[in-house]
Amino acid sequence: MAGFSYQTVWRLAGPNIISNVLMVSISFAHLWIAAPFGREMSAAVVAGGRVHFLLMAAAMALSVATTAVVARAWGADNIEEASASTTTSLVLAIFLSLTLGGITYLAAPSIASMFNLDRKTAAFAVAYIQPASLLNIVFALMMTIATAFRAIGDVIRPLWYTAIGASISIVASYVLVNGSVGLPSLGIAGIPWGTAVGQVAIVLWFSLHWLLKRYVLQPHLKGALARSRVKQITKIGAPAAIEQILIQMSFLLFMMLVSGYGTAAFTAYGIGITILSITIVVGLGFGTASATLSGQRLGARDHDGAIASGWAAMRLAILGMTALAVITFSLRTPLAAMLSNDPAVRAHTEYFILILSLIQPLMAIEFAIGGALRGAGDTRYPLFVTFAGMILGRLSVGFAVQAIGWPVEAMYAVIIGDYAIKAGLLILRYRRIDWREIEDHPHAPIAIQSVAGISRGPVRTFFSRRNLPGND
Repeated sequence: MAGFSYQTVWRLAGPNIISNVLMVSISFAHLWIAAPFGREMSAAVVAGGRVHFLLMAAAMALSVATTAVVARAWGADNIEEASASTTTSLVLAIFLSLTLGGITYLAAPSIASMFNLDRKTAAFAVAYIQPASLLNIVFALMMTIATAFRAIGDVIRPLWYTAIGASISIVASYVLVNGSVGLPSLGIAGIPWGTAVGQVAIVLWFSLHWLLKRYVLQPHLKGALARSRVKQITKIGAPAAIEQILIQMSFLLFMMLVSGYGTAAFTAYGIGITILSITIVVGLGFGTASATLSGQRLGARDHDGAIASGWAAMRLAILGMTALAVITFSLRTPLAAMLSNDPAVRAHTEYFILILSLIQPLMAIEFAIGGALRGAGDTRYPLFVTFAGMILGRLSVGFAVQAIGWPVEAMYAVIIGDYAIKAGLLILRYRRIDWREIEDHPHAPIAIQSVAGISRGPVRTFFSRRNLPGND
């Protein structure tokens, strides 16, 4: 693998992993803040958080398109187009979040009732979902901002934004839930409001410097809604949006199945998923690195290097996620105790952590190989794989477990089949794919520039801000 090393993968993955872990720390903090108030409030945070993740799917899909169009323009030395595309993405983020947020706010009572929660827990869930749905606009803007900077190779600035925003969000959520420093207690509604405080601080800071043109990416308000630009972003983001919606809807349906086993089992599932999110963001970091290297190698017509980079990312992902699984399993008891005061919830959580530990190698394959395929321009097959795993491996078997009347432990174990199916299908595809056909796919040139002659790409600038113009 001339010109390629595992260090290259890590330098791409590392900063994004750190940023993602910081974001996940907010979800951990939410459960920690809610734990003293009982299982009802913890369950409401779980349900409300899942609905918020569904809202976030639109922003995540938009970030895929933002990465593609901004990175392509930057790679072509067209800074003006990169700036214009960033502006368009920000406008679309506002439109999408306001539209979906308004609908979710009005439908919050009906959505909460879908989880089969008791009356008190459902009331808590509505109190969480309604402000979270309106405040999602701040998250959408923050994600779009961070994505645009990463697309031009500046991953340090988003890391700082995330660190500062997460710190403020956690402190503000605690203060607003409990009421202190002269502020009233908002109860569970204080969690989304507090989270928004940290994100608003970052968005305002960016907006001030952006409007004053202190960044290399500058505002282009006149052409923000140019039809061709909006169409391009929409076309690229559509498959990602479908996949995200499918994932989040499947999670919602599976949570509803788990809710049939009672509040304790439901809360434990939510806590387990929050714990799982730590390893997920590690996988996402390797997936991003895999996609970048795959696209760059194909852009340089280095087919063997493209394939090798995917396998290397997969090996590192398996190593890293397996190590985290061992650590998580060994700490299952203190983790369960930290995130819940209820003995029944703790017992369910410890068992669920066992299941989560078993699926880590399979998830590593999904992230790394799926990322390599997307980086090469093959976006439809990962969508098919997601559908197959969710429908055949998770929901179909889950409904069967419920119909037979098996215990909640069997329902938790269902997710093993989901990830086994996805890992198997992805490896099968990766072994048989014709990379020379993908090379000409219109989505393939997503890399900032080829690895063969990096002068301003992400591999070089991960830890060096001075390599980028416009840094302040």
